[in-house]
Amino acid sequence: MNVVRFCRENRYAVYLVTGFLVAAGLWAMFVLPSNIYPELNFPRIAILVHAGDLAPEAMLLTVTRPLEEAASTVLGVRRVRSRTIRGAAEISVLFKPDMDMQYALQLVQGRVGEARGLVPPDTDILVSRLTPSVFPVLSLILNGDVPGTDLRDKAFYVLRPLFSRVPGVGQIEVQSSDTREVSVIVDPQRLLAHHLSLVDIADRLRAVNQVQSVGRLQKDYQQYLVLTTSQFQDIEQVRNAVVAVEGSSVVRLRDIAEVRDGIADHAILVTGNGQPAALLNISRQIGGNILQLAADVKGIAAHLGSAIPETLHLSLVYDLAEFVESSIANVRDAILIGAFLAVLILFVFLREGRTTVIAATSLPLSVIGTFFFLYLAGGTLNLMTLGGLAIAIGLIIDDAVVVIENIYRHLGLGEQPTKAAENGTRELLGPVIGSTATTLVVFLPLGLLSGVVGEFFRALCLTLGISVLLSLIFAVTLIPLLSERFLTGRAHRASAESFIEPVLRGYERMVRWALKKRLLVAGATLVLVAFGVFLYTRLGTGFLPEFDEGGFVLDYWTPPGTSLAETDRIVRGFEERIAKIPEVASFSRRTGAEMGMFVTEQNRGDILIKMKPRSQRRRDTEEVMNDLRAQIEQNSPQKGIIVEFVQILQDMIGDLEGSPEPVEVKLFGDNMPVLEQVANDLGPRLEKVPGLVDYKAIQKGNPEIVFQVDPARAGRVGLTTDQVSQQVSAGLLGITETSLRQSDRTIDIRVRFPDSFRFNYGLIRQFPIVTPAKAIVPLESLAEVGQVRGASQLSRENQRLMLALTARLENRDLAALSAMFSRCCARRGCQPA
Repeated sequence: MNVVRFCRENRYAVYLVTGFLVAAGLWAMFVLPSNIYPELNFPRIAILVHAGDLAPEAMLLTVTRPLEEAASTVLGVRRVRSRTIRGAAEISVLFKPDMDMQYALQLVQGRVGEARGLVPPDTDILVSRLTPSVFPVLSLILNGDVPGTDLRDKAFYVLRPLFSRVPGVGQIEVQSSDTREVSVIVDPQRLLAHHLSLVDIADRLRAVNQVQSVGRLQKDYQQYLVLTTSQFQDIEQVRNAVVAVEGSSVVRLRDIAEVRDGIADHAILVTGNGQPAALLNISRQIGGNILQLAADVKGIAAHLGSAIPETLHLSLVYDLAEFVESSIANVRDAILIGAFLAVLILFVFLREGRTTVIAATSLPLSVIGTFFFLYLAGGTLNLMTLGGLAIAIGLIIDDAVVVIENIYRHLGLGEQPTKAAENGTRELLGPVIGSTATTLVVFLPLGLLSGVVGEFFRALCLTLGISVLLSLIFAVTLIPLLSERFLTGRAHRASAESFIEPVLRGYERMVRWALKKRLLVAGATLVLVAFGVFLYTRLGTGFLPEFDEGGFVLDYWTPPGTSLAETDRIVRGFEERIAKIPEVASFSRRTGAEMGMFVTEQNRGDILIKMKPRSQRRRDTEEVMNDLRAQIEQNSPQKGIIVEFVQILQDMIGDLEGSPEPVEVKLFGDNMPVLEQVANDLGPRLEKVPGLVDYKAIQKGNPEIVFQVDPARAGRVGLTTDQVSQQVSAGLLGITETSLRQSDRTIDIRVRFPDSFRFNYGLIRQFPIVTPAKAIVPLESLAEVGQVRGASQLSRENQRLMLALTARLENRDLAALSAMFSRCCARRGCQPA
């Protein structure tokens, strides 16, 4: 049956379906999640491991290697890469792009579970997918003139539950410098006078602080649960706990120790705008709407009321929603401008209002309908989907224009509107379908690309394909119906033809001239093609275009072994410089931690910097980054400090891909000293490459004090190496075996020596060790003491030792630098891996 005749006979059904698509599309516009990029499915699983304070070499042998071997046997694995530092390891498992990552996660978890018995029993292992939802979309800082423990408690126990109720919120991570604990500061002399060790005290407190179910009783038709308890209710009860019995007298904790509210030893330091703060990093669930999530969180933050005291201030330091909203608005405006210009040009050439309006009808209908099908496909509003619509704007209107022009031609021949619509559409049905198919054939193969690149182009191809297909459907169904109804003949054709006639005459003269000068035209065409190829070879390349995100991250490393306090002192100078930059709105700093799921040492961290809106600053983000980099490099307080600047989303994409820096030279071998020698030789050459910034080479190892326990000596006094290590660990770090329960929270009880004793380097050899016979022996009588420099970090890829040299780009494209790196490595004699 003829398409137009069928639509005419069922015109109300066509109008109904069109109306439904418009209504559904408008609804989808408001419910579709918004994001800067499509939902990216990175084929990567991360295994994060924490095992106390083991040295990197010991971590590699006892923890990293068994887990690497287990992960490498999983189906579909392409690469296993690990980074091992003191007490922690990060293992990245990369899969084939087409792998079902939920299934892959289950496989990796199973293999890790099987290998659990091969690693130390107190090892913490977390296996997780790496997706953009791992990274925060909002970061807030809570600061004020109160103790740091109060900041942390308010953020963790008050604000975190409030924000977690917001639909779409995923993980909320609270980071702060100070964590509350009950400090049991034991006097060494009094402790030894009773022949006790810190381990003994911790065990006694754990034994006392118990609540247990011991049975059930029935009475008066009711069943009672019977409990025994001596659970601590407050600090006073902790002070009065009995830790030893000597004859008829008891030794209470207060007799040998001071018990007070305290602060755990700092593992990280957090500041906001240069002041102590608690940081709340809010991530979203996969598929969550960033704009709605941010609006809801800000609404709660603006109406906290009595939830936090007036002395505390909650402020926003990072807001991805602002960038998403502005980026989408920019693309939306570009689409509207493009649509307006397309309709305007159409009117200029047609010079007929009704024809222009009917042809332009397919434009909003196709775009609005696309949103509905995008919703059904599980898509989001992002730069790539809207970019597909922007490309489609000029293509959408073409089908309607050629169909309505042919209908108009038939009207001009004297046919009735009904016959003109039918004949005009039937004649062009094949060419219009062919034209649309040509467009789809060009773009749709981009959606078949694999990996992250395929994820980006798939979103673009989806919206472009849907909108073009809808425009074809409207061109052969709705447009003929509207033409039949509203086009009545040749009323304005003369004016339109009088306008286009001079253009046609000029075009005819140009074609005649070109046909006479065939060789000249062919030669000029070849020259233009050759020039285009030449320009193509000179074009820079990169994964993503550079844009001003309105914020950036400053990553920093102080020399290996630098203490947390010293790193803090150095980085405070960075904060002072940042605070003086007029374009900066706010910033937060972490030392000993960083954004995302990564293991970090105390000599590194990051500063997250939020810029003022673009209209309120003179310089863009890149200029501010370059200026701050120059200031820090010129005024660095000591050598060995490394800084790295990157905009936030670029940093996120790099971290998810497993290559945080765009430039990475990997050296493989079996001997680390040889790799370090090669790296030291390559380093100066690479550092001189123009356009290379934030160069990061190998770092020296961490200083270590090693007690080589003699098993024979320890055995003579009834101790094992593990028992000696436990007592030394308890003396230096303290020991936590139980906690104090208060209302909705638990507070760790840490038993430790005074700082003046445990941090005294001169006393460490005389550290007292209590034997099973209650004798006291110095540590140096059981172990040889030495000082060495161990590795700060060990990296491996596919179970091969690896050393990586990394850098970032400044005003230089990746392809040119890659070629230069290859030449530099070739001169050194390095072979590609």
